[in-house]
Amino acid sequence: MNYLTVAVAVLFFTMTACNGSSQKKNEVVAETPVEEVQETLFGTYEGVLPAADCEGIKTVLTVNPDSTYNLMIEYLGEDNGAFETNGVYNMIGDELIELVTPSSGDKAYYKIVADGVMLSDSLGTENQGELAKHYVLKKK
Repeated sequence: MNYLTVAVAVLFFTMTACNGSSQKKNEVVAETPVEEVQETLFGTYEGVLPAADCEGIKTVLTVNPDSTYNLMIEYLGEDNGAFETNGVYNMIGDELIELVTPSSGDKAYYKIVADGVMLSDSLGTENQGELAKHYVLKKK
């Protein structure tokens, strides 16, 4: 099992365990054409995701117009804790990005949110718990 698979699994279980209240806020969301969403999607996002066994996971995601991505993950405070993955991404609907690592078939998901992209599951579930804001990578 490679480190990206372990990282995604740990983040998913942390996210679902910290979900807290399942109440959803009533929000009015204007629909945006898929082409416009994808055009504004391109760029670099970064943040520090929560981690149970280290200071955090510095994450930098670059989404390119040619349907490729670069994901750099660094476990802060850990020796040899930096990893880089390149691959292709698919849009699922107009708000969910599926990152695919061709060499392993591993997948990770990020949902487009107002202030960046949020680590999610394959259904686009957003963390609603106290740590929710820490799962957002902000656009540089």
